[in-house]
Amino acid sequence: METRSSLPELFLLLLVSTSASGLGSVLVRRRFEIPGYSSWTTSQTFCRSSSWYKDLVTLHTRSDEDSLNLQPFYVWVGLQKGLLNNWTWINGQALNTSRLPIGNTLLGDSCAYYSYMDNKFYVGICDSFYFFLCSKLNASNVYEYTFINQSKTWSDARLYCQNGLGDLGVSEDDLQLKKAVYQQDYPAWIGLYRDGATWSWSAGLSEYRNWAPNEPGNNGDCVAISSVSKTMTTQNCSARYPFICFVDNLLLVKENRTWEEALEYCKELNAQLVSVQPEDYTYISDRAMEADTDEVWTGLRFLAGSWFWTNGASLQLPELPLCPLGEQHCGAFSRENGNSLATSDCSATKNFLCYSSW
Repeated sequence: METRSSLPELFLLLLVSTSASGLGSVLVRRRFEIPGYSSWTTSQTFCRSSSWYKDLVTLHTRSDEDSLNLQPFYVWVGLQKGLLNNWTWINGQALNTSRLPIGNTLLGDSCAYYSYMDNKFYVGICDSFYFFLCSKLNASNVYEYTFINQSKTWSDARLYCQNGLGDLGVSEDDLQLKKAVYQQDYPAWIGLYRDGATWSWSAGLSEYRNWAPNEPGNNGDCVAISSVSKTMTTQNCSARYPFICFVDNLLLVKENRTWEEALEYCKELNAQLVSVQPEDYTYISDRAMEADTDEVWTGLRFLAGSWFWTNGASLQLPELPLCPLGEQHCGAFSRENGNSLATSDCSATKNFLCYSSW
């Protein structure tokens, strides 16, 4: 039953929602590829300890995968600094001075890597781990290149190339270098891992899997996504790859509150109860599965004969009852009712989802 004190505020909310109608999805999800090459555990720690990211990315749909733009990667090349601080290719050819590696050479670092994103060379710590490029002269005395999507130190990468692939890549031709690494498929860590016989995500719940052929295999218990094919492969967790962190604007509050209490709680966080659009169902459903209650409060409310979202979002729920029974004047996202919105008694206590506007 609604109290006298709550009615004026709810009528005000109705006025606000009417004046701000048309708001679409409020869900914001951002994913960031981190080009530092780390083990799965180190990557997870980095994402979790950041003041900006939340965790290694969780994928929920194929469109999540397709939206990943995995391009920032680095490769060791056969470029090193000599005793006189002059940069030369390992075949003895001098480097054009307009292409000198960017970075601090006073630290004693004498190796260079190539950045695909901006087509530049950078000074690198030789013991760092990057992918690498091998080059070998063919019968026509033209270099042929092989991209290796394993991460190694500069010296180990060179040894690998020298075992049948020539040597670390050398080239003064910008176009030739960029072509050699263009659209190369490489692994990047995501949040999926195996714990015993169970596959789990580092953050949240999702049943989505897009395994490459013959996967999941026995290569390891951690999962990487391929940058081009966007398929998942098992990898040794100690392998060092780029990784993908994510952040969203949702907060699942695992405290049992009435609808009005949940509304106020979100406000105290400078947030609002979430509104749900059809395109958000899969993601909201997976987040709701983490709750301690079968339903989680949303910002859906019935007042003065109408349903509305308290934040003014567009209402695309034709199945809502025109005259809800009893006190079922509030909306919750239900796990038991086919992961959909359900009407509920506003005085019931549930977990709830807030969102921030950023």
